[in-house]
Amino acid sequence: MFQVLLLFLCSLAAALSKENERGNEETFPSPRIVILGPAGSGKSSLANSLLGRPQGFKNTVDGKKCFEVGLTGDGGRGKTSDVCPHKDNFLGDPTRPNITVIDTPGFGMRKEEEEETITKVVEALREDVKYVDAFAIVLKRTENRQSRALLNIINLYKSIFGPGFLKNVILVASFWGYSREHEIERGDQTEDAWLNQQRQLFKSFKGAENLEAVYYTSKFNEEDEKQTSRFEREMTALYQFAKDA
Repeated sequence: MFQVLLLFLCSLAAALSKENERGNEETFPSPRIVILGPAGSGKSSLANSLLGRPQGFKNTVDGKKCFEVGLTGDGGRGKTSDVCPHKDNFLGDPTRPNITVIDTPGFGMRKEEEEETITKVVEALREDVKYVDAFAIVLKRTENRQSRALLNIINLYKSIFGPGFLKNVILVASFWGYSREHEIERGDQTEDAWLNQQRQLFKSFKGAENLEAVYYTSKFNEEDEKQTSRFEREMTALYQFAKDA
C-alpha cells in the first residue's frame, strides 16, 4: 500500500517500513483522509458526512475550531481554523470500520494566512497523524476555473509530500445534487465532463490524467432510496480509494 511520509521536503521513498509505519493505528485508525479545498467549498460538511455526523454538528470532541459547517461572515472565511483529526465509524455505522478524517482550514485567504494554514496542516500531520492514505480536494461543482492560488498551493503540497502526491489525491465535486431536478439543472455537466475539465486544469501536474473523483452533497432526500443509495455509493468510493491508495 502506497503511504505518504509526512516529513518536510522528504521523498516518499524515505517512508518507514510497513512494520513501523502504523504505530499509532489505535489513535488514528486507517484509512486516514485529509480534507483540503477552498473556504466555503464544503470541506467540513464532507468531513462530517464521512463520520456520520449531522451537518449542524458542534465540535465538543476537542474544543477546536473545525468540523463545523458554514462561513464566519468575515471576508468569506470558513469556520475551520484548526487542523483536527477525528475518528469514528465510517458513515457513523457501528458495523463498519473506524476511519480518521482530518479537517483543515480553507484556501483562498491572504498570502500570509495561506502560508500559516499550510504550516499548520503539515505540522499537525507530521507530529500527530504521521501517515495519511488520501487527500480529498473539495471543489464546488459550479467553480469551473481553478485559481492560480489553488494551483500554487497544490504545487507546494507536492513539493512537501513528494512527486507521488497526486497519486493519493481524489477530487470531490461538492454541491452535486442527486435528484432528477439537479440532473436537469446541470445540463451538459455530467460526471465525466466535470472530471475531464478538472484534469485539464491540473494538467501541469504529473499524473493529472489519472485523477479520480466522487460527487457529493449533504442535502438530499433521505427518504428517496435512489438518492440515499447514490450518497452511500459516492462515500464508499472515497473510502475505498483511501483504503487502496
